[in-house]
Amino acid sequence: MEHPGGAQTLAALRQRCYWPRMMEEVKEWTESCPVCVFSKAGPEVRAPLVPIQTSYPFEVVGMDYLSLGRPEDRYPYILVITDLFSKYAVAAPTRDQSANTTAQALYSSLIQIFGCPERILTDREAAFESALLQELCQLYGCKKSRTTAYHPQGNGACERFNQTLLNLLNSLTETDQAQWPDRLPALLQAYNSTVHSATRLTPHYVVFRRHARLPVDWITGLGPTTEHCTLQGWVRHHKKTLDFAYQTAKGYIQQRQTQDQTHYNRRTKTLPILPGERVLIRNFCRRAKGKLGLRWTPEPYVVVTQLREGLPVYVLRPEGKEAPTRTVHRNNLRLCPLNVSPDDAGDLPQGREVPRTEPPTGLPPPTWWLPGLVAEYTQPLAAQTEGNVPDPPVNPAAPRDDQNRAPLRQSRRTNFGRPPARYGD
Repeated sequence: MEHPGGAQTLAALRQRCYWPRMMEEVKEWTESCPVCVFSKAGPEVRAPLVPIQTSYPFEVVGMDYLSLGRPEDRYPYILVITDLFSKYAVAAPTRDQSANTTAQALYSSLIQIFGCPERILTDREAAFESALLQELCQLYGCKKSRTTAYHPQGNGACERFNQTLLNLLNSLTETDQAQWPDRLPALLQAYNSTVHSATRLTPHYVVFRRHARLPVDWITGLGPTTEHCTLQGWVRHHKKTLDFAYQTAKGYIQQRQTQDQTHYNRRTKTLPILPGERVLIRNFCRRAKGKLGLRWTPEPYVVVTQLREGLPVYVLRPEGKEAPTRTVHRNNLRLCPLNVSPDDAGDLPQGREVPRTEPPTGLPPPTWWLPGLVAEYTQPLAAQTEGNVPDPPVNPAAPRDDQNRAPLRQSRRTNFGRPPARYGD
């Protein structure tokens, strides 16, 4: 058959036969089919949302590369850096994504101007995982963290600014788009001087405690308020204003994170995984084989531990062999319902010959034992009505043990097959 689901298989069988515990056994059988497990999407997995907590500017910054898809440009890439607290953004056009270019752009665009942040969050790109960037972070005492593989939601603030930056570049005229590296600083100033929906303040104000002076201020005649004070007085006033900006931004950010978390977790569909359980990892190389590749890797993994309590990220190791561990998000994992060994799963991607395994209850396929079961239920009734009838043919490969099997329970009523006597007749 074409490997239908449990409901379709049950509907096809109900039109032809019946046996006790039919629904449970069909469900177990379909869920233990290796072809269906590896090739189909499986149950939807949606782990709870865990926001990143920050308390002041440049505590945690996200960094990512944005490709415009224009290889003929002089600068085909943009190194995007976003502060997760103030939402202040910095971008630098680059010619490539090498480790040397990344380190130079990070130093000249962020560290040299604002200082080194406490933590830098990136994905697993080769330039971000290079030894040069690790030495730069070690030199400044900066922590380097990375997201799990194929999970861009781990650096959501930076990914969201990539979309905003693309919209700003698309708003330019065709002539300006050809010279977008020269227009990029003006677009960044416009973004940093606009009120952000999460903090309800401009990123420039949260970082510098004052609004940026724009040409519209000179046109409308708005100027800065002149306040004569001593240096110590200005420092106290500046600190007070910064504290107010930080508390306001932090309160609005937490409120927004709570709203997003509540909205996202309404559709949460996942169960926690315990250490020692067998899981399957989503096949990230499926795109290379088009739409006909396996959705899940046939090699099972074993859960070693949860990376941190409350965080849906797990450390895995291959089952049955010594290999480096992998850190994978819960959305890219699926519980392994099969009894597949790593040796049997090694040949699956090439020939797609999936080893058949027995269902969890240890029962053989229904085509083996179904004829015998039907014969046993129909023979006693046929003997009472039509006499001795020869047994139907039974599959010789079916594992039957008539000696150890308990006798079937039959009714001992004298009025068997007759309508019951009515009361008072």
